[in-house]
Amino acid sequence: MLSDAIPLVIDLPNPLEWSRLGEHLPYEWVEAALVANDKATIRSRRLPAQQVVWLVIALAIYRHRSVKDIVDSLDLALPELADRCITSSATTQARQRLGSEPLEWLFHKSSRQWIAHDEAHYLFKGLHLLAMDGTTLRLADSPDNREHFGSQIYPNNKVASYPQARGVTLMMMETQLIRDARFGRYDISETTHAHSLLESIPDDSLTVFDRGFLSAQLLCNLVNHGTNRHFLVPTSLYTTRQSPSSRSA
Repeated sequence: MLSDAIPLVIDLPNPLEWSRLGEHLPYEWVEAALVANDKATIRSRRLPAQQVVWLVIALAIYRHRSVKDIVDSLDLALPELADRCITSSATTQARQRLGSEPLEWLFHKSSRQWIAHDEAHYLFKGLHLLAMDGTTLRLADSPDNREHFGSQIYPNNKVASYPQARGVTLMMMETQLIRDARFGRYDISETTHAHSLLESIPDDSLTVFDRGFLSAQLLCNLVNHGTNRHFLVPTSLYTTRQSPSSRSA
């Protein structure tokens, strides 16, 4: 599911269109994300923290465009400081100063708000419909990424060509909005990430899992640590069913 959608995001058509996202991602949220993580800056820089947030979001959506192209196309640099040149190193340092925390805060804020906007219209017999699925992402080939994320090692001890990250997403089925997500090293299993996502599954819900999540501990924790939480998992041809009465017999 998620892996099928990623190429669609990568191949978004030109030109850059930013107004619609700006309508749904208010400036006040960006400011709140920076303040909550002590990242707010005075507007003395040509590329202050507020603009860097938009830059990072744009780089994720339009990953086929260069940093300079996005900065110029979206007019992210402050015009009153036009005498200060925006270099590649300056944008890199600005992203490093920003860090990941404001973007994480903004993700959860927008997720909650967008889902709450119309989730009542998509209830199934009073249940929220969700899906959990895992994916593997190829990352830029750098020593830091290889050290931090690792990669697949084949039976012949050959290492994958790119560093890889493994992740799991929790998605609202009807709107395909991501409710929560976990990403980490390649050697951390999807089931481990799934356990940490259980707290994000609401009560009165039905969650569809990929068959790779057929784990008794995972599914029991889902049911026992919430109210009226249900699940569906596709089973393989080799799965057998046994009822309590047949075991006692």
